Amino acid sequence: MCCTTVNTVIMHISLNHHSGDPLYRQVVEAIRLRIAKGEIEAGEQLPSIRDLAAQLQINSRTVVKAYEELDRAGLVVMQQGRGVFVASNRAALPASERRKRLRELAVKLLVEATQVGSNLDEVIDIIHETAKELETKQ
Repeated sequence: MCCTTVNTVIMHISLNHHSGDPLYRQVVEAIRLRIAKGEIEAGEQLPSIRDLAAQLQINSRTVVKAYEELDRAGLVVMQQGRGVFVASNRAALPASERRKRLRELAVKLLVEATQVGSNLDEVIDIIHETAKELETKQ
């Protein structure tokens, strides 16, 4: 009889309890970013709900909510009794849905940028710089 060993990803997530963003959303965004950067690869197991909640010192229900959102987005697969794994087949969204989501993100980014005194040119420069950084890490 043979066993398969699965390595669980070690998560380094900083939460800001005073940011106004819900904690579950901060967890979602941190994991999304690590997946996008290639720091967490397809098939890798995320920490258990209990372990991540203990590490972050938050309620386990908060982690459940984050993992469920990542599951709905197709970024992870939740397997009853086995754990949560990064999805291997992240299919592209239909163009209309993709554009809708990107537009929502763009609005949020531009509103935030305006609030900190930035302008469109600076935002575009930062997007280009960040895209290049992400490309070199993959």
